[in-house]
Amino acid sequence: MVRSRKGSVRSLVGFGRVVAAFLGLAAVASAALPACSSDEPAPGCAGVVVDGECQKKCDDASCAAPGMKCKNNACTQPCTDVVKDCPAGKYCYATGTDDGTQGQFCDWAPFAQGGKRTGQYDTCAADAECDEMRGFKCLAGTCKLTGCTSNADCAAVPGVCVKDAGGDSTKNYCEKGTKVLGLGEKCTKSLECDADQSLGCVGGECAYVGCTQHSDCASIGLCKAAKNAEGADVLACTKGTTYPKGQFGTACTGGATAKECDEANNFVCIGAGAGDIEAYCTKAGCQADADCADGYSCSTVRTSRPPCATACNITGQPSAANCVKATDIGAGKEYSCGPVTLLRNICMKREFCGECQSDDDCRAMPNQLCASDGKGHKYCTVICDPNVSNACPWGSAAECAVHDTALGKPTCAHRFGACKGTGKGCEPCLDDKDCPTGLCLSTDYGGERYCVDLAVKCDCTGLSVDQGVSCDGGGCPKTPGTLDMKCYGGDSVKASNSPLYQTCVGADALNGAKAPYTLPGCWPLQ
Repeated sequence: MVRSRKGSVRSLVGFGRVVAAFLGLAAVASAALPACSSDEPAPGCAGVVVDGECQKKCDDASCAAPGMKCKNNACTQPCTDVVKDCPAGKYCYATGTDDGTQGQFCDWAPFAQGGKRTGQYDTCAADAECDEMRGFKCLAGTCKLTGCTSNADCAAVPGVCVKDAGGDSTKNYCEKGTKVLGLGEKCTKSLECDADQSLGCVGGECAYVGCTQHSDCASIGLCKAAKNAEGADVLACTKGTTYPKGQFGTACTGGATAKECDEANNFVCIGAGAGDIEAYCTKAGCQADADCADGYSCSTVRTSRPPCATACNITGQPSAANCVKATDIGAGKEYSCGPVTLLRNICMKREFCGECQSDDDCRAMPNQLCASDGKGHKYCTVICDPNVSNACPWGSAAECAVHDTALGKPTCAHRFGACKGTGKGCEPCLDDKDCPTGLCLSTDYGGERYCVDLAVKCDCTGLSVDQGVSCDGGGCPKTPGTLDMKCYGGDSVKASNSPLYQTCVGADALNGAKAPYTLPGCWPLQ
């Protein structure tokens, strides 16, 4: 109960009524606030007496901001939200000010004891003595903020989020202590940084650590090797060039027609179509690796888009909506001539076997590094286990061993001795420019890439043809892995007008073993 200026007694509208009126919450019992001031003069006091102390009388005009009024001889602000508009220890009440003005104003909550407590990290014996509306509960004799999910939720305390062992986030609470530092804040040791956000102290600042590829750091820059404040080797997000959504590395799982890439700036979706979780946006029309983002190389790939006018011995299709104009075809252009289709220059992520100078060149893909194959070449590869069968990308075409003696760890390297050859059948390749008289194909099993030399012909006449598609031999040479190549000389291939008819296309990695299927590849299973 509070005495009015005229000395009559009036009851305040409880804070629960404000909650119901403004937040739609269930009403709680109204709480009468103890009288703490009086306008009655006191001997020797020229102002008013508050809690037994003589104070200068509050004047609305002297309050800091327009709209503030004197309440219990102190300036207080008008409010609408029960807690957001008021400081710690106060709630928004339907009440009257010292001059009798009625409205919504911040006033001391019952637990505040007239401003002696805030209900936040005060001692307590029950939840009712804490600022429950702001999430504080009485834990181990102290009012603590509950319901945090990360250290960032405790930044204002400051402190750390102690999580419930059973996984119940409602039982989590902020333990008051040293402030946990956030991204970019200055630090001297990793323990100062917010581990909940995977932050560590790198270069005197809290930075994301534990990245495995550049896209993990898309909003900051690049994933690079560094040392933390304790001297340990880490991968951390380092400030660098960033790209807007729809450009390098943006996921485009909806496929090319979903318009998830920045087409206005010539970015396209690379992937197997809608639903491919590894599909990504990248730039078309590059002429050199420098035109691409870190971790990408300028590659030459086949395209299904036809020329608008006959070019490169390919019949023009002017009515095709996606046909390529003649002005876009040729040396230094986005498109060039290929033996079967037009070729297109596109920035592609450096995957296994991509040439590199440093690990940074390979981090467009997770967990890759740059290592020597022991034969004078440096390629993007991965750490592997020699005791695990087919532990490498490209299946049986690669082998796991300690090739890079300086690294001293087992990595994957191509069994051919290099990741690309001269373009002969079954020699390794990265894209079509590595196969001057043919195509660079990729197997579904393991992803091995190898050349199909269209200049070398074969014939299945008189030989056993598997399902009308291919026969063994037929004039084909052996693969670098000494397997008999397959001749695509079957009637079904001829009837389809395939450009691969009577050409040597890969081999069977099972090497003649009895099986109900074949395993395409150029190297026998190890």
